[in-house]
Amino acid sequence: MTLLSAQSTQSDISQQSTEKGRWIERIVRSAKQTYKLCPYFDKKMNSCFIKMLKSQKKSRCDREGKFDTCPVFAEFIGEQYDKLVATSKVLPQDFRDLQLIP
Repeated sequence: MTLLSAQSTQSDISQQSTEKGRWIERIVRSAKQTYKLCPYFDKKMNSCFIKMLKSQKKSRCDREGKFDTCPVFAEFIGEQYDKLVATSKVLPQDFRDLQLIP
């Protein structure tokens, strides 16, 4: 009985992680269609607003605003996913819709 429940729990976790990964990829693709540079990138100061929000000492962008492979941007989108799932809100299908959710 415990072996069966452990297997089902592992499959639930892996299914949730693949759904999260697919959703993050979809949102990043949507953002790439809308923006050339990261929407959280400040050109004048060459800094990242996401890093500023997390109050890291070094808020400079390592990728010069390119966000398609940026781990900070992907982690931020993943945090948004976790917050939306925890509050049982509908997941947006577009990056612009994600920005509208408080």
